[in-house]
Amino acid sequence: MSHLGVAIKEVDGAIQDVYLDSTNNLAIVVDAEAIGQHVKQRTKTFQGEWFLNSRIGVPWINNVLGRNFDTALAEAVLKSVIRKTNGVTSIESFSARFDSGTRNLITDNTTIKTIYDEASQ
Repeated sequence: MSHLGVAIKEVDGAIQDVYLDSTNNLAIVVDAEAIGQHVKQRTKTFQGEWFLNSRIGVPWINNVLGRNFDTALAEAVLKSVIRKTNGVTSIESFSARFDSGTRNLITDNTTIKTIYDEASQ
């Protein structure tokens, strides 16, 4: 069974929107690339944000955000969300850092292994 997803265009590392391919059809991704994109979508979604499945996403509000931000807790929560993504078999590498100026958790060099036995970043 193949994994399929709508391609999300990224410009300078920032997610923009869905887009049309060279034949003016909605651009799609498949297999390991689709799983990698699903991981990105799930980790950038607040839990409860998506009306079709309120369990999808990261429980930022309930478990992570607050006065005493804990980077280790945030990493553990993100890794849990990644591992629970359909098609992910393991996390090969993961690093995160908190930028206090922008109050963002930035993940660098995250590599997952998928059921397609390929690494996807």
